[in-house]
Amino acid sequence: MFSNYLKIALRVLWRNKIYVVLNVVGLGFAIACCILAYLNYNYRANFDLNHVHTEQIYRLNSVRLVDGSRQPWAVVPLPLAQAMQKEPAGAEQVARFSSAAVVVKIKENTFDEHIHYADKTLFDFFTFPLKSGNLSGFGQPDQVIISEDFADKYFPKQIPVGQSLTIIGSEGRSKIYTVAAVTQKIPANSSIQFDIITSFDNGFVNGQVAPDDWANPDLITTFVKLKDKQAARFVMADLNNYVAVHNRNRSNWPIAGFSLQPFSELATTSDIDMPGYVYGNQLTVNPRGVLVIVPAIMSLFILIITCFNFTNISIAFASGRLKEIGIRKVMGGFRSQLIRQFLTENIVLCLLASVLALLFVHLLLPAVSQLTNVELSPDYSRDYGFWLFLVSIPIVSAIFSGLYPAMYVSSFQPVQILKGKTSLAASNRFTRFLLISQFSLSCFALVVGIVMSQNAIFQKKVDFGYAVNEVAVVEINNPREYGVFTQAIQQYPEIKSVAGCVQQIGDGTYTQTAKAENGQTQVQVAQVGGEAYLNTMGIRLLQGRHFYDNGADADESILVNQTFLQRLQIKEPLGHRVTLDSINYTIVGVVNDYKEYGLHGLVPPCALRMAKPAEYKFVVVRSDKDRLSQVTQHLQAAWHKLIPNVPYRGYLQSDLIEKELRMTQAFKLIAFFLAIVTLLLSASGLFAQISLNIDKRSKEIGIRKVLGASVLQIIGLVNREFIRILLIAFVVGSALGYLFTNKFIFGVIYRYHADIGATPYIGTFLIVLLCCSAVIGTKVYRAANANPIKRLRTE
Repeated sequence: MFSNYLKIALRVLWRNKIYVVLNVVGLGFAIACCILAYLNYNYRANFDLNHVHTEQIYRLNSVRLVDGSRQPWAVVPLPLAQAMQKEPAGAEQVARFSSAAVVVKIKENTFDEHIHYADKTLFDFFTFPLKSGNLSGFGQPDQVIISEDFADKYFPKQIPVGQSLTIIGSEGRSKIYTVAAVTQKIPANSSIQFDIITSFDNGFVNGQVAPDDWANPDLITTFVKLKDKQAARFVMADLNNYVAVHNRNRSNWPIAGFSLQPFSELATTSDIDMPGYVYGNQLTVNPRGVLVIVPAIMSLFILIITCFNFTNISIAFASGRLKEIGIRKVMGGFRSQLIRQFLTENIVLCLLASVLALLFVHLLLPAVSQLTNVELSPDYSRDYGFWLFLVSIPIVSAIFSGLYPAMYVSSFQPVQILKGKTSLAASNRFTRFLLISQFSLSCFALVVGIVMSQNAIFQKKVDFGYAVNEVAVVEINNPREYGVFTQAIQQYPEIKSVAGCVQQIGDGTYTQTAKAENGQTQVQVAQVGGEAYLNTMGIRLLQGRHFYDNGADADESILVNQTFLQRLQIKEPLGHRVTLDSINYTIVGVVNDYKEYGLHGLVPPCALRMAKPAEYKFVVVRSDKDRLSQVTQHLQAAWHKLIPNVPYRGYLQSDLIEKELRMTQAFKLIAFFLAIVTLLLSASGLFAQISLNIDKRSKEIGIRKVLGASVLQIIGLVNREFIRILLIAFVVGSALGYLFTNKFIFGVIYRYHADIGATPYIGTFLIVLLCCSAVIGTKVYRAANANPIKRLRTE
């Protein structure tokens, strides 16, 4: 029986190639979008699954009190690991993991790279298969392990094991290492990544203080392996004994306690946009929030719209098969058989669409990879879930989109059909609902796309309170580097000003509690280099004076921003005494509010302290915006010439807001992509309904023309109902777009945004109107202008 259904289905589809092409192309594209969303989800859902037997592995986290709430941090003080090893209960093994920027010198060539330091137990905890070599020499002071990518980059067509390379640390000290082993390629969806790794004892982030000294400022990632789950309680009891020890030595970074986080949870708590985020993560981030949810929702919307369109086109197509249905019923065909016949045709169409979807996937993968910064690729040989997904999607789509047309068309009585007294209605409540849903989604996507376009323009012009697009920052290690480097670059004519700081605003500021007579609040604190720093950053002094250059203000004076005064209700700030974490300071000046958190968060209370030149950690350089890339190249060249044995670590201040700009751009591209696809699909569905309406009312149109109706009157008659549908869809879609942009995007993500106005809604209305007019205009005009004799000659 099924073979008969299949033969008839293939014959029917072969005779109706336009119908087949419309549905296969539309559904194939929708399935391709779903496959890409699945690959994106699967990549992130399988994060860290390359590591086996990690049930007893935990990461040590610090807990800090920020604004009265407990905030988890993914780092702990360096001495904690050694202290744990001395405790008899709970932890079987400990693995420390940290990284540093270095210069790698191979023969006469030097390269900026990152080296990782780890205990050998890291390779016991996690799965890193070796391509060549062995781990026997990992604990030695001159052995390194490199990744397969690093080996291919620096030792092409050579045997890497046994090769030598010189690593120059941040202090300028060089050391020759020998490659002991090469790891196989580490999957990109793994939290732990490295290109060069050596024993933890071979280097510390700061070698001036012993690693077991609690005055050591280094914060590192630490893993522990517990004997069993019950051991966690004993380990936590031991850890809390070190909280007071740490706080006595590191008052500028106090903690409230420690916690153990299972390794399996690391991949789900590294995305700042998702609940449970753990701050200070030094491992590879798994952005599983917006980058997973948005593509999945978009793909689902496209699939639903395509199914709606499939249903509309199927009903219109069935109008030409009414006599076939009547004859088959007269010949003894049951309704259930007709339903199975129609569903078979739909399943064949959907399976053809699946084959086409694979082609679309390979065409779209480069663009998707560029958008998500992830190399996605289907694993046809091992990913059985992919094949199950590929088969289930078309079958579900065929049933979802084809069941109603099959049941509706098969319900007609054969006598009425053969007498010519049965015809399909141009539209009913269900088809009207489908059209409204389709166009509502199109209008929603258009509104969001236009709003995000406005916001992108706003972000390029918004005042951040400082010269965010004119500043380059270079990290330094000691006062000598600051003196030599700044003296050399000041001779470059494109550089306007140079300054130094300990913490760079927007990046490395820290939190302290400020107290005054009227209350207390959490403030962001940075140590900066006086007037030169404010001028270089473009921060304006509104009241009072700058710091004295002689350093007299370093221990007793601060500058504050306007929000600081508002939070603590200080009306006469100059000379006012405030306390920052038990240390008293005098306010000597007030600066303008600057967006410390970018556009995502409101301006926080900020305090600036005076830093001495010997303490500087950053060089800040200002230039014209259009000259900044040229200045950056000059900075790099000057650094490598003056300090060749120290890696250059620099960035642009605008890099700190790059994520916001990329997110806005992604929202805009996704919204417009969704709008274009859904609008074209909706318009094709509308075309099918208009065609069915014209065919049904063909004789009516002819009679009206004979009686003197004009072309415009005929066009109005044909389009009247569909114009109402478009107006309802526009209102619904615009309302949803308004709620989404104002309540979610601007209420949760962007606290500073563009004023929207009526432009998105007017633009959406005009785009939908023009698109629909272009798609159905020719069809309607031909019907209104046709010779009525041809329509009435059969009467």
